Amino acid sequence: MSIKENQSQPKNKDFYNGTWHLTIDEQVIEVTKEEYRAYKRPAWAERKRKEREMRCIDEKGNRCIKSCRECDFERAEKGLPPLERTSSVLSLDKFTEDGFEVSDAVNIAELVADKLLLEELFAALEELDPDNRRIMYLFSIGKSERDIAPDIGLSQKAINKRKTKLFAQLRERLKDFI
Repeated sequence: MSIKENQSQPKNKDFYNGTWHLTIDEQVIEVTKEEYRAYKRPAWAERKRKEREMRCIDEKGNRCIKSCRECDFERAEKGLPPLERTSSVLSLDKFTEDGFEVSDAVNIAELVADKLLLEELFAALEELDPDNRRIMYLFSIGKSERDIAPDIGLSQKAINKRKTKLFAQLRERLKDFI
């Protein structure tokens, strides 16, 4: 392998023979680059978060920009113990002091009610026969009654009547949530 070819290859132990590999439960699996990145992204984010927490704060209150590994090696060479690293915790008050407004708190009760409504709606839709379920699906993605009719094999007027009846049934079933 020439120097140029070697330099163009990613320096990654999971990339060899021209393909990406993941080790899951001690089993090596060949994956695409996108799958590899999607799988590794949470681990990379967590490692980066921990690195950010480990940064030293200097006497001016700024975060150190040196590599922590280099700093530890320098201190070890001088016979000094490693530094205790803790970054300062940011509070939401800091945002308001700097002129940023914190958005309103999320209404948990409203979120729970919405989730329950959606669960009940999906359960109601699952109980419909396939044609009615298809009508509701096509209507939900913005199809007109005229577009739905040939797909189902009914007239536009029949689709209108079914849709009206289906909405009435759903309204009745979901009246406790609305």
